Amino acid sequence: MKRFTPIIAGLIAALLLSLGATTAGLAATPRQVALGVSMNGATDMNVVDAFTAQSGAKPAIWSLWSVWGLDSGAFPTDAVNGLLARGIVPMIYWEPVGTDTNDCTNWSLDATIKGKHDAYIRQWAQAAKAYGGTIILRLMHENNGYWYVWGNGRCTNTAKKFRQAWQHVWNIFRGKGGVGATNVKFLYSVYDAKYVTSDYPGNKYVDYLGLTALSWGPSVNQKWRTLVKAMTAGMKALRQLSKTKPIIAAEIAAGYDPNCATCDKGAWLSQGYPAVYAKWPQVVAIVYFNFDMTAYNQPDWRLDSPTSAMTAYQNLLKDPKFQGSLSH
Repeated sequence: MKRFTPIIAGLIAALLLSLGATTAGLAATPRQVALGVSMNGATDMNVVDAFTAQSGAKPAIWSLWSVWGLDSGAFPTDAVNGLLARGIVPMIYWEPVGTDTNDCTNWSLDATIKGKHDAYIRQWAQAAKAYGGTIILRLMHENNGYWYVWGNGRCTNTAKKFRQAWQHVWNIFRGKGGVGATNVKFLYSVYDAKYVTSDYPGNKYVDYLGLTALSWGPSVNQKWRTLVKAMTAGMKALRQLSKTKPIIAAEIAAGYDPNCATCDKGAWLSQGYPAVYAKWPQVVAIVYFNFDMTAYNQPDWRLDSPTSAMTAYQNLLKDPKFQGSLSH
């Protein structure tokens, strides 16, 4: 056997060298975060294409809305197919509410738990399965706030009932006896840190953790905060649930206040996105809330208000770190 030792040693050395080169190659590939947007006209593919032209790159994620008790509650087949053709993953805000946003009879968590909406949920889930592409389902978002009828403390809602309602919906999609819509990924998305742990449905029922984080600014008598500061409380709470489950910054934005010299939205973006990337490796996507909400006593969140913010966003899209995708 001794006469084969140099050959074996050479083979081992070559293998180790190859593995080393492979490892070095992997190390050189940056972790990528997917960037997305939410904006008016979401179901219109002309709006998608116009934003792509404006920003210089197609969004990896595009938000849609589906409201259970309204006409818009139907599964958005045409819109998701349009996004699929463009290689864009839909993130759907799925809201159990109707015209009367305070209607506890039809829209409390009890109604969902008791099966009042099962036929609708099953039909929607079957349509989602038939679509086949990845869907990020932002079900009952910001549940730990008071502003939605499904929120903790509204109607007869409790943390336990939120968990039960979520699990009830999930079972129709992916549980035993459900429709088998495994392409639908459930996003548990909160605002700030209150009730985050007590409301959590459990790892089995959640694919992504997520949060809203906004820098409102003095125009609405709020503090201007960096993106990291805006996300810190929510991230701390989410990371108590899991240190490994991927996190989506599902609704982030900074307001525009031309009278505030220190409220630089361009810098907020150009510095904030890389800071989040460096601080929290669990963050796999950031979705910007691209709306003018001044008519609702909120700031103008739009990326092109001012134009320097859009320039900053365009530069972010050129960075390989921010060219990720969630289409799996």
